[in-house]
Amino acid sequence: MTLHLPRIDPVAEPAMSLLSTAVRAGDVIDLWLRPAKGAARSRLRLELGDTSRELEGGATDDFQRRTLRLESDGIARLSFDPAETELSLAYAYTPATVFEEGIRLLHTSERNGNDGRRFALHLQPPFGWMNDPNGLFERDGVTHAFYQHYPHGRRWNTMHWGHAVSRNLVDWVHLPIFLDPPAPMLADDRKTGGAFSGSIQPQADGSVSVFFTDRDDDRTPRMEWQMGAVSRDLLTAGPAEALLTDAPPIEDFGRDLRDPYVFRGPDGLWKMLLGGADAKGGLVLLYESAHAEGLADWRFVGAIHDEPSAPALPVECPCMVPLSGEGEGLFALIFGLIGYRDPLTRRRNLSFALVGRFDGKSFEPLARQELDFVADAYAFQGFVHGEHGPMGLAWAANWTDFFKDRDFPSAMAFPRRLVWRNGRLETPPVATIAALRAGELAGEAQSLGAGVALPEGLAEIEIAFASPGAPFRLELDHPTHRLALVCDGSSLELLFEPPGARVVPRYATPVEGLTRLRVFVDVGLVEIYADDGRWCGTKRIDSDEPVTRARLAWGEAADARVYRLRPARSLPNLQMETSAQGAAGEE
Repeated sequence: MTLHLPRIDPVAEPAMSLLSTAVRAGDVIDLWLRPAKGAARSRLRLELGDTSRELEGGATDDFQRRTLRLESDGIARLSFDPAETELSLAYAYTPATVFEEGIRLLHTSERNGNDGRRFALHLQPPFGWMNDPNGLFERDGVTHAFYQHYPHGRRWNTMHWGHAVSRNLVDWVHLPIFLDPPAPMLADDRKTGGAFSGSIQPQADGSVSVFFTDRDDDRTPRMEWQMGAVSRDLLTAGPAEALLTDAPPIEDFGRDLRDPYVFRGPDGLWKMLLGGADAKGGLVLLYESAHAEGLADWRFVGAIHDEPSAPALPVECPCMVPLSGEGEGLFALIFGLIGYRDPLTRRRNLSFALVGRFDGKSFEPLARQELDFVADAYAFQGFVHGEHGPMGLAWAANWTDFFKDRDFPSAMAFPRRLVWRNGRLETPPVATIAALRAGELAGEAQSLGAGVALPEGLAEIEIAFASPGAPFRLELDHPTHRLALVCDGSSLELLFEPPGARVVPRYATPVEGLTRLRVFVDVGLVEIYADDGRWCGTKRIDSDEPVTRARLAWGEAADARVYRLRPARSLPNLQMETSAQGAAGEE
């Protein structure tokens, strides 16, 4: 909204907190306000040139967005009284250039700020919480990644959608928050839910159709509705309308019905996959629509996959991607199984990939495998990229490590391609990851055997073994965690022991004839790709401390290289100027 309010004398009420930024005519400032404890309203003043405006918010439990559209160039000064108003987040952007420049952070708080200590190589949120990737698509060389997001703390809470774009899948530009939960949910501290996971489909007119699960845990009879909306500027979604509010006609169907993944089927109709469960286990459900933009007329087709479990566990985040090359005519169906515990290894919340034939109505699986043998690559969402072909993105974390009363910084794993090769789905990282290389730390096997220091804990390790299936042990020195990757010729295992651990899952997978290894080391995250993605492992490390050294403790390598990696360009700088009086009044 553009505010046209009477001028207010800037000395009438002294500002307690102040921030300022240079702005251009047409710029937008988004602010998230709520009343301070004991106050009935929130209030914030904008001064720009010789004009002054006041922005007011009503009673609300959680922070709600207010938007200012600026009409002139100059220095915008924002002030508020902390005794009356809490400000969680503020950023500015220029709509005409935001896809190149991103947002300009003006204010974050102690609760939601990102100090940038972790995940220097990976896509991470500029503030707040991140989980599942949503709405992935590419158009005109720009990849859009939306994600589950809570902007006002580093802990899970009422879900929003964040948004970032990239031209190389390595360096990301952060855009304005794309989806907000309904205002009544934010206003009431008893309500839980928000804008949960979903997908996006570009349309011929330049708009996109947005699909997501609207969740209200207190709503009956169904807590989860499937919603549709249109965005014409790719910065905000328009009003959402309910597409599906009822359960499918399945006996003993459970509470969960979520995560709409919409794509064009081989018969030309829109298809929607949803995750859920009945009394026997998890289900992948299929709906279809002939509506031009997929925003109406959805009908239930059936369950295209069932995942038996006792007790019954719901499927989450299903997606289906057509393969190319050797896999032409086949589809990959990928999903997570929330709550699952592998009885042999104690790993939790595993993700699976099925490859098979899909005719638009039914799916015939031909092969099945785990997506990640360590299992910290969850909620994988696939799509077809114009340059890289079938690919996708996963959240680099696992719900088993999450606690509601603790901060949980996280990031996305590297984008991975989906390649059907020799009767198996392989998921190598996209080739553009090599753009992170900033010189060699070691260029021969002998150097890695002696140990290579990793400046700032950012590195890529490549090893070619002298013979297929040769045993090896690659150690990664960390100040507080034990980390080693070990192969005995028939299995590949990540030995991982955090401080104080009593029971640690076994992160291992059978291998055969392994010849090449590629390991990416980031602060707080390690990714493993063996034989070009034939076996993949992702492990989040809950530490701000970097890995300091890599060493091939034993094993015969024909060649080994260690590359220094530069940080990805993914976090906007905080461009806030705070008065001394304001600094004293902040949290």
